[in-house]
Amino acid sequence: MEENANVQKVPEVQRTYKRHIKNIVIHRPMQREFSFMLIALFMVASAAIAWVIHQTIRDAAFGGGFYFGKVNPFEILSDVSLKIVFRVTLVLILTLAIIGVYGIMFLHRVAGPVYRFRQTLLRVNRGEIPNEIKLREGDFFHEMAHDINIVLRRLKTEQDRIEELKTKVNDFVRVAPTEEVRHKADEMKSVLDSFSKI
Repeated sequence: MEENANVQKVPEVQRTYKRHIKNIVIHRPMQREFSFMLIALFMVASAAIAWVIHQTIRDAAFGGGFYFGKVNPFEILSDVSLKIVFRVTLVLILTLAIIGVYGIMFLHRVAGPVYRFRQTLLRVNRGEIPNEIKLREGDFFHEMAHDINIVLRRLKTEQDRIEELKTKVNDFVRVAPTEEVRHKADEMKSVLDSFSKI
């Protein structure tokens, strides 16, 4: 009992972000296209299954197969249900294959830009100024690529200004009238050099 009294309670960390209904749709064009495509594929699959069931029962009822002599109704129903299961399974497998191919193609249009953004940010983190991001026509996140490109242009401009300041400080150090002024100019130069290492 004494051990329980000595145990300190760790304060619970509250999440600052809570999922709300309005936050479910965060990229309307992408989510709309994906949802409509899945709904369309399931509607086509449902129609194909209904057609397969209808055709199978119709063939059984109106003599689609060849039966000689007396036929037991149980044999017909057994044959029909086996055909229905087989054909419906084929339709569902085909639908899943189409959804899989579509999902890979769709996610490529998402993963490609995310990969490019990550590579660009890693290069910026290393102190480089990479080329602007170019996305394919069908890719998503063009607006984000545009925003990142604006930041890259601004970084390039700032880097050019820092280089210009370094040149001016170097020129000033050469013509500085006193040792104290030269020392202050060297301090300014070291501050400018630290910007390029960030």
